[in-house]
Amino acid sequence: MTIHQADKLQAPQQNVDLSKASVPAEYRPTPAAPADIDGLRNKVGSPGTEDTGQNRDGHDPGAPDPGRPGSDQHEWDHRVRQWDRDWVSYDEDWRPVICNPYQDTLQVVYYYQDAPQIVVIPPLASAVLDVADYGAYDFTALLTGAVGQAVDVAVGSFFGGGYYPGPDLPPPPPPPPVVTYDNVPVAVDYPDATYEPFVASQVVDVGDDPQYGEHKVLLDGATPVWGQWSQTPDGQRQFEVHKTQQFPGLDVPQPGPLPGNYQLQLANKQSKAAPGMPARDVFVIAASAAVARFGLCGAVAFVVVRRRPRALR
Repeated sequence: MTIHQADKLQAPQQNVDLSKASVPAEYRPTPAAPADIDGLRNKVGSPGTEDTGQNRDGHDPGAPDPGRPGSDQHEWDHRVRQWDRDWVSYDEDWRPVICNPYQDTLQVVYYYQDAPQIVVIPPLASAVLDVADYGAYDFTALLTGAVGQAVDVAVGSFFGGGYYPGPDLPPPPPPPPVVTYDNVPVAVDYPDATYEPFVASQVVDVGDDPQYGEHKVLLDGATPVWGQWSQTPDGQRQFEVHKTQQFPGLDVPQPGPLPGNYQLQLANKQSKAAPGMPARDVFVIAASAAVARFGLCGAVAFVVVRRRPRALR
């Protein structure tokens, strides 16, 4: 099996360096207004994603991406990409810091303490978030143009457990280490279709999810999926995906295209899909789904662990 590379957002390195060097604005948890959440849903929803999973431009979500220009100003092609993990770091208090390496405004939406949160990061700036409750938090990163239209959408993740303790007080203890596996076979098995396994270069094990059920992992540290661990015929560790989340903070986990544009191929002609149904039509993405809570799950520490960076890069 070939290792699949996720489709990530790209930005000029100069912009990345500028945004990382900026003084991050501090954000405290503040529940977002329902009207603001509905506004973000409207920006990411389209006729092409409500019923069939097919993009508005007619492309199959599982088809190879022909590539896009590196400009900040363009029309969103309705592919949900991955937020680059290098654009998320942690300060000395273990708080996540998200940088915006674009000339466009970045809106980040995630769920925390039973409420959706929206963080607005200006161009080439950064934000540090107080997220005292430990857990893996998935977010939707929405880049908006001059008139407020979506120009790019990506999914990312960060870990909570950090907070500002107050002046002259010691920092909080470090969160538990993150469990990762490299070069993991991934099998996608949805109610209506089964897909050929592929290899993800890295899988972060989040643990059992009491909110949505099953086991949760992050493909390449960014794309959230739920399912179960299993084994390949030759005994290799494999993760079987039963659902994912297209727009964390705006929808609920369900079968659908994997954020990061992983190339899914139907396993065979006798798949669970209806006869003659193309792969794209087995996806059902409900753009108007109700906001749901994230599961806050611990990691199982019996494999090689890798610590997250302690300070801003």
